Amino acid sequence: MRSTFVLALLITAAVSHLQAQRLTPTARAIPINPQPSTAQPPVAIPVIRDVAPSGTVALIRTGDTFDMNLSGMPAEFAGDFKLQYTVGSEGTVNVPLIGEIRAAGLTATQIERNVEAKLVSEKIFTRPTVLISVAQATRYVSISGGVRQPQRLSWSSDLTLSSAIGNCAGLSDFGSPKNIRIIREGKIFGSFNLTELQKDPSKDPKLLPGDQVLVRE
Repeated sequence: MRSTFVLALLITAAVSHLQAQRLTPTARAIPINPQPSTAQPPVAIPVIRDVAPSGTVALIRTGDTFDMNLSGMPAEFAGDFKLQYTVGSEGTVNVPLIGEIRAAGLTATQIERNVEAKLVSEKIFTRPTVLISVAQATRYVSISGGVRQPQRLSWSSDLTLSSAIGNCAGLSDFGSPKNIRIIREGKIFGSFNLTELQKDPSKDPKLLPGDQVLVRE
């Protein structure tokens, strides 16, 4: 009888111990002073090209001059293209092996891609790389008619109609401030009154490379 009582006590104690183990949460290992990852995501660096000082996209125009350099082929072949090109009145240039290509109205990068594509499509080179450098100093505007010193002026991004006339020493004795015309790409861009522009400079139009200013006499 006594042995049965002792056995019952042992079984009760074993059951209580198992229940206590089930209720006790399992401890998780926590790292001490975890070190943050030092790896940084790569930073994209923008490549900016074809941007004029004013922040606008610089387009090639009639009369502009640029140099062309090629790579991705033997040097003796690349040398055939290392020339100075002048955009003609039709807005094109003549490139060896591929002939006339459009240049006026495009950026230097667009011309580069067009020449590369043409060289590949004509099966001249397989992986050409073209680099164009525009000679900014070749950009001009011309002022003629009723000014004291008619001339061709070097273009800059801040050159306006009134400042261009001022650079020509102003109107001549017979020059008229009215109906001053700007000819752009062979068409009349607009007619302006110099007196009104001087009163309200916000209306003073900026000139573009290749513009012609005609002052009435």
